[in-house]
Formats: sequence, structure tokens, C-alpha cells
Amino acid sequence: MDDILLTKYLLNETNEAESASVRAWIAAHPDHARRYEHLQQIWKTSKSLGSQLTVDEEEAWHRFVQRRDSGATSRKGGNVRWINGLRYAAALILLPLTVWALYTFWNSRYGDSTHIVYETKEATHTDTLTDGSIITLNSFATLRYAQETRTHRRLATLDEGEVFFKVKSDPDRPFIVQSGEVTVTVLGTSFHVKRDGDETEVIVESGHVKVTGPKREVELSLGGRLLINTTTHQFEVGKVTDQLHNYYVDNRFVAVNTPLWRLAEVLSQAYHTDIRIENPEIRNLPITTTFRRGDLDRILEVIGTTLRIEVKREGDKIIWK
Repeated sequence: MDDILLTKYLLNETNEAESASVRAWIAAHPDHARRYEHLQQIWKTSKSLGSQLTVDEEEAWHRFVQRRDSGATSRKGGNVRWINGLRYAAALILLPLTVWALYTFWNSRYGDSTHIVYETKEATHTDTLTDGSIITLNSFATLRYAQETRTHRRLATLDEGEVFFKVKSDPDRPFIVQSGEVTVTVLGTSFHVKRDGDETEVIVESGHVKVTGPKREVELSLGGRLLINTTTHQFEVGKVTDQLHNYYVDNRFVAVNTPLWRLAEVLSQAYHTDIRIENPEIRNLPITTTFRRGDLDRILEVIGTTLRIEVKREGDKIIWK
């Protein structure tokens, strides 16, 4: 939606067709409503400034009148009508300019016209951004999204956690993911970004991305994986060896000759529990299976039966022997 049209709508300067278009756009998506509320807040601020301007104008007018001889009553009435007309005209001119000036300042200060925060707790969440891109947040993830008006960038800032992006292609508006000091730039592709403190992991599902970190830049294509530590400046570039990282997107754990330690690692993350392998001889046992994401005890039972290993709980820990 065009920002100028939204401003006109706030000022009641749109025709019926334009007003209907804006109302339909606001109702089409929660992000649209939040964006409109953002502009309304600026409008309220401008109205308060506008009222201050009116007070100053009245004082200036009275000072001017005091310096002139008082005329006839009819002339005085004409002066009153004239100043009321002047004030009305000033309001029509100054308030829209104030709105636009504040809106421009806000965008230049914060760099965007829309700032949406996505946050999950224990459950995952899938949503559609205002540009049509689809995101899936793993549990305990926080993402901020903005469409910048000055640079025309689509900017997603990952504060913590893991997110899968399926980006809608738009060559005129690059899609940027910022994860601390790591920047991922794409036009249209799908990929995972996971942030854990100073470490950021990027895995490409389709297309290719450019990843920029401290003192180095890497391009990744299908199946590419990059792990960056911005404190040690360590770059680990390679290929993914399984599809377990995709569990929170399709709700399946897909293991193909996957070593047991890797499955334990992912299940620990997915179910927020502590799974430990006490017997070193079983760490690399391969397993090929697909689990639907559901009851953890059922999954553990199948693994124990399949690999003929002991699975038991000790407090809040799960032990494999």
C-alpha cells in the first residue's frame, strides 16, 4: 500500500474508491493493521503540534490587532471571519505537511515504515510477511521484520533462535537477514538461519544466498551449510549430511543412516530436554527412520527397540546405554 495514500486516508482526503481500497487492505492482514496504527500514532502527534501552532497564531493576531485602531463593529466582525478562515486554511496546509515531515523523520531515523516483531515460546509458528514471504519460527525465537522505505530493502533481524525463510523473489527489493554481525542477502530462495549468541548457522534449502561476516564473505547454494562465530571469526563451510534440521518446518524427524548422537542432539533441542549417551560404543550406531513429531516417549521406545539399547529416565535427563 502506498504511504501517500494512507496519509491521505488519515486526513480524510481520499475519494470513496480510495477509502474502500485502504479499508480492504487494512483488513487483509494483521501486519497491515499494525502498519496503519503506526501511521495513526504519527498523525496524533502531528495534531498536538497543530494545536500548538493554532495557539501561537491567535497570540500573533491579537498583538497585531492591538497595534491597529479598532474599526466599526461590522469591520471587526469581518476581521474575525477573516482570521477564522486564515486559521482553517493554515490547518489544511500545515497539518498535512506536519504529518509528512514527522513520517519522513521517523523513517529516516528508524529506517522503515513497518516494524513487526514475531516471537515464539514453546510452540513453533508459521506466518506470511507483508511482502508475501513465508517464515517458520522454531520455539523460543525472536524475529523483527521491516520494509525500508529509503533503501527499499526487506530487513529481517534475528535476535535469537531459528527461523526458516521462504522468500518471495523481488529483484528490486533485496531480502536481508541480520543475525548479530552476520548478514544474509537473498533475492528469492529458502534457507534456515539459527542464532545462538555469537554463533550463526545458515543452511540453504533452495537457490543461493550470500553470507557476510567479520572480514569474510561466502556464497552458499543448495545443501550448503555455514557456521560462523563472530567472536573467534571462525568460518566452517560445508554440506548438510541429513534433513534433521528441517524438523520444525515439516514436523518430521527424517534420519537416513544417521548416527545416534546426531538424533539425540536434535531430539534434545526439539523437546527441550537433556538426552545423553553414556555408552560410547553406541554413539555412532546408524539409524534410518522417519518419526512424526509427537510424543517423545513413543519415539524413544521405537529407538530403543530398533537399536536394542536401554533407554531410561533419571530425573530430568534421558539416558541411552
